[in-house]
Amino acid sequence: MITLVQCDSTNNYLKNHYEDLRDHLPVLVTSALQTGGRGRQQRTWLSPKGKGLYSSFGFLLDTKQKLRFLPLVAGISVIEMLREITADEFVLKWPNDVLYREKKIAGVLIENIITEQKIFCITGIGINLNHTLDDFPGEFLEKAISLRIITGLEYDTGEINPFLSTVFFHWLEKLKSNEKEEIVETANRYSEFLMYRNISFHESSSGIVMEGIFKGINHDGGLILGREGGHDTIHYSGEIA
Repeated sequence: MITLVQCDSTNNYLKNHYEDLRDHLPVLVTSALQTGGRGRQQRTWLSPKGKGLYSSFGFLLDTKQKLRFLPLVAGISVIEMLREITADEFVLKWPNDVLYREKKIAGVLIENIITEQKIFCITGIGINLNHTLDDFPGEFLEKAISLRIITGLEYDTGEINPFLSTVFFHWLEKLKSNEKEEIVETANRYSEFLMYRNISFHESSSGIVMEGIFKGINHDGGLILGREGGHDTIHYSGEIA
């Protein structure tokens, strides 16, 4: 594990040091502070010192087909780690947001360096650990939450990171071994709170916002959206509004 005092983002650190690290994979990079933390869609991820877990896993995959399962692997790993340390319920909002009572506690940003021979995968995970209500700007108060707000306890990233790493690499090995069915079944179980609810879905490739019913995750990791007229569409990139 590489532990940093500060960086712009742990994902960027892995991208910038790929040549130095590629013979030492897999690797976990964690930082006490991020000056340019990012979430999906280039959104800012609040990363004050000592308040959250800011970590990125770097590893290799052999086929592009496995990439679409990485968000599920990351989301499942965070949920299982949080459930274990709190004995509380956390859920998955496809593809990889982790919620507690419909408020976001963790997010994932996946970036890849693809060459002819190898796929270098970077999976960044941010978890709100020690934030108080005062740490969240007004626009985030209704949408975000932290472990400290939930439990009243403070958490040490030095203890959380090894636990998260163990769970993450457990599920990553399942992906590498093509145990995709178990990954999808687990993701669907953690997504049950959304099942058959009306949702707005923003498709990344087209920018189109669609209305429909969430009908789960298919065998390939895609979101099943029930559309007007009774037909279903499958989507592999985008987010639920």
